[in-house]
Amino acid sequence: MNKWIAWILSAALCAVLVGCAEQTASPGGAADSAPETAAVSAADGVPDDAEDGAEGQDGTAQGAAGNEAVTEAYQALVAILEQAGGEELSWVQIPSGTGENLLVVAKTSSVYFEGESTEADIYQYADGTVRRLTSVSSTGTAYPLAYTKEAVLFGGNHQSGKLAVHEGTGELSLVSNMNIEGRTPVLEVYAVEDGEQTLVSREELTAEEADAYDYYMNALADEDAEIIVFS
Repeated sequence: MNKWIAWILSAALCAVLVGCAEQTASPGGAADSAPETAAVSAADGVPDDAEDGAEGQDGTAQGAAGNEAVTEAYQALVAILEQAGGEELSWVQIPSGTGENLLVVAKTSSVYFEGESTEADIYQYADGTVRRLTSVSSTGTAYPLAYTKEAVLFGGNHQSGKLAVHEGTGELSLVSNMNIEGRTPVLEVYAVEDGEQTLVSREELTAEEADAYDYYMNALADEDAEIIVFS
């Protein structure tokens, strides 16, 4: 009799253990309830962030659409320039003080090292059209064209230049050149309109002032500038 009771108790215990195992493994069991709860908790925490994220995504999408239009206009211009000049061109977009990207175009034959160049033409997209601002040139491969958030930089031995597009108007750009004439540093500032430069001011500088106006080396030393890399 005792054997029968022991056998029944053992069988009952096994049944309980099997039932627990099935409950744990089943989709609605305890093992899945924790992840499901976690998912619900995460979802409950999302709405505010999701709304903010949706606005951000919409804004990004609109920005991307705007950038896409600019890129398409730039691509079309480069194709025209290549056809007209019969030479392959390399180009890249860089930020400017206007908030719109500038187009920097260089002859592929002038691109060296890791995509650097010492000379390029600068174009700007404004009011639905692309216009040429000016050309910039450094004096040697040790001074590849560079840029900051506000300007295109070019340089050379005892020379430093800056092309800046200001105030988001798309109408005014300035070129500042600091160079050495004889032993006297000279600062020249030009207004640029559709590729035409007009001298605005010219002054002689002391050596200390020239060092302060050395846009190229100062920006690189301060790590504010990046070398322009052409595709």
